[in-house]
Amino acid sequence: MNAYHLAVMSVLSYAPFGAKPGFVESYKPSPPPYDAAGSIGHVLREQLARLEKPTQFDTASYHLLCEEVPYSKRLEVVPYDPARYPQQQEGSTPESVHFLHDKDTETQAFVTHNDQTILVSIRGTVGFRDWLRDFDARQISADGMEGQVHRGFYGGFLAVQKFLEPYLEDFYTRGQTILISGHSLGGAIALLVAQWLKTLPAAPKVILYTYGAPRAGTTAFVESARDLVHHRLINHNDPIPSVPFTWMDAEWKLALPGTVSLLASIGAPYAGVALLLGGLLNLKGHDYGHHGEQRHFMPRKRGGGSEASVLWQPGEAIEHMAGAELAAKLDLERDEVKRGNLLLQMAGVGHHSSNTGYARAALANLLRWNASLSRNGALFTEEELQALQPQLRGLEEYLSNWEAGSFQAFEKQVRARHDTRFYNMSKTERVQAYHGGVERARDEQMEQLAGLSRAQERLLQQAQQPVTPRCVFGDRANHEALPRLLSEWRQLADVKQAEQLAVELARTEEAFA
Repeated sequence: MNAYHLAVMSVLSYAPFGAKPGFVESYKPSPPPYDAAGSIGHVLREQLARLEKPTQFDTASYHLLCEEVPYSKRLEVVPYDPARYPQQQEGSTPESVHFLHDKDTETQAFVTHNDQTILVSIRGTVGFRDWLRDFDARQISADGMEGQVHRGFYGGFLAVQKFLEPYLEDFYTRGQTILISGHSLGGAIALLVAQWLKTLPAAPKVILYTYGAPRAGTTAFVESARDLVHHRLINHNDPIPSVPFTWMDAEWKLALPGTVSLLASIGAPYAGVALLLGGLLNLKGHDYGHHGEQRHFMPRKRGGGSEASVLWQPGEAIEHMAGAELAAKLDLERDEVKRGNLLLQMAGVGHHSSNTGYARAALANLLRWNASLSRNGALFTEEELQALQPQLRGLEEYLSNWEAGSFQAFEKQVRARHDTRFYNMSKTERVQAYHGGVERARDEQMEQLAGLSRAQERLLQQAQQPVTPRCVFGDRANHEALPRLLSEWRQLADVKQAEQLAVELARTEEAFA
């Protein structure tokens, strides 16, 4: 349930606080009322605070599974009364307190709270400038953090840190849990924010949910943040969590082993796998690494959408596969603008979308897990289990069939693509690079195949682990009003339609053959 609600909050983070779309160019915080449907101010101040259940979040339609609560337990927006509050006479508004739109970094976030929780949601990538920051993969040291972090994401973190410090000073009571959500770029920034919060003298309890987030720091940073509770959700066909690739050189000038194996495989159907198998390394520092407990939305059939995905924990082998094709295209593209446009295109695909990709998948999974309670908590139906296994076997076959091309094929591609990374090498050096890349690829091939084998074992193991009411509804599992609220929620038209796709299709797996 938390995964669904925080996914919806991530969708909401893309909305303005009160103004209609187009406000970015001349943004200035405005006073209430906030009447634009789907805006952050409208959802928080005009609806939730007044016991009206919102149905629009940004431009998307969702329904929260929630109840009416006393005022102290509602998500709060500060009151607006300039005659009573002197700071509001000087221009302070609810929007300036609860909403961040930093013009310099184009970072956007909102924060709200009740007596038990502080909620922070950080927006993901929107435009070309955001992608330039995503792609600024240089590693830098961050104040108060171990290891190194992604320079592009760190700028966004600093903006959010400056925004949150006065809010926490005014509203944090030391008894609240801080829930943070972020999608895409917002997820990477959210990780840095969460780790910063964990190091504060007050040592608040922090729980992080990210959706399709790229890597934010080096393996040393990840290790230093190992105590942070982080639920990292990714879609099966979303390549963005693979950015920045662990090997990324910000200058794109290094000829690395994976580049060699890639150029020796052009024309074969396994070009993306070739780059994956190259075992590419960042030769100037530590590799970028992922933090958190990975949870993977996987469609029941190849090419299926998020509306009928199942959530499980396969390990990282499958995640690496999703980014291989994108990595290959980026490595071959020598023009920086075209490379940026390619990333923009990939960010716009449905599997990466906060709305059609992640929030829909989280809704479907909540409905599936609720349905599983009626079959003794089985995570998968027998049909789903039978449909997932061939996909894993297909990936295994894909990896097994990769073979490196000849040195002559490699040389031909270097000339055809004018790859200047090899121009200053003698033929002897190119031969050595070729054999070194192929050898590295073959070693990595065996390691990846072993990873897929482990993923198949995990699939069978997780099929035996029952889903309990607490898994689905957390500390609300025994709430006396839950059966009524759940029944009312499931009768809503949008939820009904999602349940049909998520549950009924599981009973007719022929559609996924």
